[in-house]
Amino acid sequence: MKVRKLRKEEHVRTRKLWEEVFAEDTREFLDYYYTVKTAENEIYVMEDGDRIVSMIHLNPYEMRIENRICKTHYIVAVATDAAYRKQGCMRRLLHHVIQIMTDRGEPFTFLMPAAEAIYKPFGFEFVYEQKRGIVKGKRTEDSNLEFIYATEADCGEMADFANKQLENYDITTWRTADYYRMILKEQLSDRGGILLAKKDGKLEGVFCFTAYEHTEIREPLFQEEATLQHAICFLTGSETEEVQCIGYGKERKPMIMAKVLQPDFAETLEKAKVFINEVV
Repeated sequence: MKVRKLRKEEHVRTRKLWEEVFAEDTREFLDYYYTVKTAENEIYVMEDGDRIVSMIHLNPYEMRIENRICKTHYIVAVATDAAYRKQGCMRRLLHHVIQIMTDRGEPFTFLMPAAEAIYKPFGFEFVYEQKRGIVKGKRTEDSNLEFIYATEADCGEMADFANKQLENYDITTWRTADYYRMILKEQLSDRGGILLAKKDGKLEGVFCFTAYEHTEIREPLFQEEATLQHAICFLTGSETEEVQCIGYGKERKPMIMAKVLQPDFAETLEKAKVFINEVV
């Protein structure tokens, strides 16, 4: 069996393996992923005849590293058919894509591990601890504060707001209108969306959320802490319902591992205050 990069029109062939290995993912999410993400990503596979038995997806993201915008890839969907495990398929695929990204001059690559022990031998280290917490809503008495469900027309404004909020961090995802169009489609696939908080017409907060089984806020960006509580109350209509907030709170969970591919970036990654937001 050899490693092969799939052509774009072949990407959909990996959906069967995804559904078998990641059975928790919904049909709606996979419809989104295999429409939006696979239109721009790279997929490397190993095949037994015409059967895909192992795969790795490389999803592109632009990162702002201090004052530079760099292209990187987020590794997802590392999966092997149950009948082909413990035969070195994942190891061969990982070594192959790491070498490709290194040769292209990409500064680092990153992933969300199922377990640290799987990726540590390949030189991956945790670089980002995700905040989590439970928050209750609070009604606002500010008549000038309004909440609006975002549409694609708002994506440019969201990108400008987010980049301003994150400008003091050493490394973060570079936001563009296209980035938020993708995020909006992803949230909608999970029966959620993006809620905007505006005061006197000026953007005060951006809240990605899902409502698939229960309301959950993902990586909120806001100027005033109370705006988060007001946003939760708007979404739930309650001041008593507890909402899980991913990216806000006192609990911290190691979430993202990265591997430096170019030595010049090792020091920057080490001192980074935050690496990447969870919504990828």
